[in-house]
Amino acid sequence: MSINNIVCLEKVKRGDVPRDVFTARGHPNITATNRRTLEITKDPYVTKRGDCIVACCAEKAAGELDAQVLHALAHEGTVVIILDVGTAVDYVVGKTPRWTPTSRWRLVVRKSEYVDESTVAVASDKSAAELDRRLVAELKRGAPLRVIVGVCPKDI
Repeated sequence: MSINNIVCLEKVKRGDVPRDVFTARGHPNITATNRRTLEITKDPYVTKRGDCIVACCAEKAAGELDAQVLHALAHEGTVVIILDVGTAVDYVVGKTPRWTPTSRWRLVVRKSEYVDESTVAVASDKSAAELDRRLVAELKRGAPLRVIVGVCPKDI
């Protein structure tokens, strides 16, 4: 992780930049093997075909994030997503999509530059397959997940 990304991560943790915090939970069918994306859904059930899904039953989707976060996502900056189950934590860092997400059902992080209504980060450093496997194991057990989505605008 670059020094700029480390600084951004610390700002997100402290709440010094726009951020939103919500919960989701794991599911026994989570495989987290997709090498291109990572998804959190509000759907209550996950099939094994949803290999990018890391959590379900989310309190929020991309378009329901805090207004300050949505505004920041529409401008150039760095996005940090913190995934915390208590016994394991992982961080995903990407670029803002420079677009305001509107999805009411899911939140997606992409390694590519593709943007749709659910995208909160592009050019991310991790996909579902690259998450800490201890975190994934807890999610497979149905563990509750604390999600923090933070944005460090370019000018900060």
